[in-house]
Amino acid sequence: MAPLRISFLIRSVYNLLPSNANLVRWGKKDDPTCPLCQADLPDWERHPDVIRKTALRPDIVIHSASTQQIIMVELTVPYESRMEEAHAFKEGKYLVLTKELKKDGYEAKVMPVEIGARGFVGSSAYGLLSKLSICGNKRTKALNS
Repeated sequence: MAPLRISFLIRSVYNLLPSNANLVRWGKKDDPTCPLCQADLPDWERHPDVIRKTALRPDIVIHSASTQQIIMVELTVPYESRMEEAHAFKEGKYLVLTKELKKDGYEAKVMPVEIGARGFVGSSAYGLLSKLSICGNKRTKALNS
């Protein structure tokens, strides 16, 4: 494998690529927001302020203003032997945001979902579908497909 590819793979596994968030953390940039995020999030202004203020962008945000509930889904595609590590990393990444949401009166939950690089579906996908009331044959079909 080419040395640049190996370098890229190693840096991506350890979250050391020059993303906007990392550039801010390293003191190379002031603004962590992604210039593309405003384009792919058309309904972003309907999310609670505490989510909009953060630089974190969960893959899916399901929220109910009436019941003050928020579910943030974060998809991860790790190698099958690193699924538990990837799950813990994603939970830790959103821990501060979850605490801030709870302070603001929301019932907040982050749900990292792992689908292995070779197609193995992690147990977290089962938990997510259960939380969303997708049960029985529908859940089995969704997980198999």
